[in-house]
Amino acid sequence: MEIKAHFREGRGSPWEARWYVNRRPRSKFFKNRKERDAFIRTFQQEIGKHGDEVFKFDKQRLLLWQQVDEILSDVNPLDVADFWIQHHPEEGNKTLAEATAAYLTHIQRLGRDSNSLRQIRKVMERARLVIGSDKPLKAITAETANDFIHGLPMHAISKRNHRSVLHTTFTWFMERHWIELNPFASVKSPKITLEEPGILTVEETTALFHANEKEDPDICALLALGAFAGMRSSAIARVALAEIDFEKKAILTPAAKTKKNRRQYIEGLPDNLFQWLSRASKKTFDITPREFAHRRQTAFTRAGLLITKEDAKRNGTNPKAPPKNCLRHSFVSYHVALHRNPGHTALLISHKNQNILYEHYLGVATKEDAERYFSIVPKV
Repeated sequence: MEIKAHFREGRGSPWEARWYVNRRPRSKFFKNRKERDAFIRTFQQEIGKHGDEVFKFDKQRLLLWQQVDEILSDVNPLDVADFWIQHHPEEGNKTLAEATAAYLTHIQRLGRDSNSLRQIRKVMERARLVIGSDKPLKAITAETANDFIHGLPMHAISKRNHRSVLHTTFTWFMERHWIELNPFASVKSPKITLEEPGILTVEETTALFHANEKEDPDICALLALGAFAGMRSSAIARVALAEIDFEKKAILTPAAKTKKNRRQYIEGLPDNLFQWLSRASKKTFDITPREFAHRRQTAFTRAGLLITKEDAKRNGTNPKAPPKNCLRHSFVSYHVALHRNPGHTALLISHKNQNILYEHYLGVATKEDAERYFSIVPKV
């Protein structure tokens, strides 16, 4: 966990210390810099001693749990919580917040992995925010559940995942007799309509790399990680030179750098990827995400694949932009076309569901184009 110092002009206490808990910002304000800096030092010392979790709990409640531990030193606190849940079903109306807290304790005791817990917690936090933390469980109707799921401002896949989590959660509530019916049981899963992925043609990809190989060979190396390894833009800016194995043609991504917090070792990547990577300087892999985004935009502009509204207005042309995530989508489409093995492609991009690749990418590109795509190499 990182804590940063900020200054918020116009506030009575403008000196801010800011950190994030589960990707949500937390702040504490001070009247002067000395107090803020002293807090930051203490914050960092506490994290050094006890880890990130130290600032995620209410200290008063933590003291109460310490007292319980002194009384029952040989008992797991989660066992205490589970015993309470099992023997205090509460015939009255439990609120959504109370029931959620009990469920999270239950699944944590079952040993669910941290990533799964984090995702479930996010879904339940969103449900409490929209439906209401103080809403009695028995007052949550099928109509309320339906409105919540289908009113989420997100993709159908995310809506389906929310329904799945809430259906499982409310089934657990039923098992404890807190509700008679599961309101999410009657909510239909949103229909998922996958759009055809936006990719670059072989000619566009060639133009992108050849227009930049002399001007900015470093950005070509980074773009190659997307175009010829299928890496996400967010991951590209975090790659270290030591994580690239030129001899085995592989890339190691530590768990801390992956979207799902799992270590990934990807091998069997195409030869042309490493030809572009070999031209990169050591400073290439010190790039910040912001700098990478800026130089990527410049590279697309240099190749004629991006024309901003300002440039279009100035030059009397139309704006133009490459498809979103086009490098990753291009890699997947051409790799599937070349090898006709979506399972292999899914393994390279750490995608657990190869069915989507069958349905979404197979047939987007031809094998002939794929052969030309993976033959794009530096001119010199």
